[in-house]
This record gives sequence, C-alpha cells and structure tokens, in this order.
Amino acid sequence: MKKLTTRKQYDETKARVEQLIAEATQKGMMEPDMDNAYTQEIALLSKLMATYEDEYLNILPLRQKSPLIACIEDYFYAHGMKQKDGAKLLGVNESQFSQIMSGRRRISMPFAKRLRAKMGIDANLILDYA
Repeated sequence: MKKLTTRKQYDETKARVEQLIAEATQKGMMEPDMDNAYTQEIALLSKLMATYEDEYLNILPLRQKSPLIACIEDYFYAHGMKQKDGAKLLGVNESQFSQIMSGRRRISMPFAKRLRAKMGIDANLILDYA
C-alpha cells in the first residue's frame, strides 16, 4: 500500500501496528536500536498513518518544551519548589508566571535578568530561548 485514503484503511493499519508491536514485544524484538522485520513494517505503516493524519485528521503536532522552560522546571524540582514559589522568587504574579511557563507570554528583559540573578540560569540559554 502506497497511501492511506480512507478512515477504514487508517483504522486497519493502526490495528496492524498494534498487533505487530504486541508480537514483537512478546518475542523481545522491540529493544532500542533493533532492526528486524517487525520494526521495519511498524516504521513503514507508521509513516503511512502519519501522512494520513496530516492530510485528513487535522492533528496538531506535539509541541516541544523550550529548553529554557525545562531548565526552570528542573530548578524547581531540584529545590522542591512549586510554580507559585517560582513566581514569588521571580517577582511576578502566578498568572503571569503560568503564562510564561506555558508559552503564552513572552519573557521580558527584567524577567530574564531575574532568571539569571535568582536562579543562575545561563545567559546564553535565556537569550537563545526567551
């Protein structure tokens, strides 16, 4: 099959991929970096499904978290802090901080300076991802 063009074909392909994954896992054929008939067929069918999803299902791609946001979250985790604690530390209200962390609000220069001063985040990381 070169292309999926119907929802029925998509659903059948999805069921086949799930079957292949189950069989390969049971046989120990799904370890990282394995290249075998199972992984090859799964890869091929997954590409067909992805193309169908892009063309017909309007599925939005997963957003990757900014390395700067990940760094802030790592700091919180390492220091046992919650988001409200971070907002207080950085001198913004919780709503603004939540918007920054979710990417709905841009990081201002004063906030960027506080990230550097209060959390010790590398200035280059801030400049690259703010």
